[in-house]
Amino acid sequence: MFDKESAKEALKEALENVLGESVGKLNFDIRMFEDLHMDSTTMLESLLELEEKLGFDIDPEELDMEDFLTVNAYTEFLVQAVREKEQD
Repeated sequence: MFDKESAKEALKEALENVLGESVGKLNFDIRMFEDLHMDSTTMLESLLELEEKLGFDIDPEELDMEDFLTVNAYTEFLVQAVREKEQD
């Protein structure tokens, strides 16, 4: 079952690929933009990589920035996206 810990590991791998460096240990309270210095481009790149890796599709028009502010929010978003894909 794909849970928040699985999502966190997938997110860590995607972030390291996009940023080209280790992000260290990811805690759920880490802020994506402030702490990891993400911007809209790197955030979108990480999402595209995760879509491919995890097999879900998100309409960019439906994205809400609130889902990407922290590691916790991003992992919850990923778990929901994967569950919705599995229900189709």
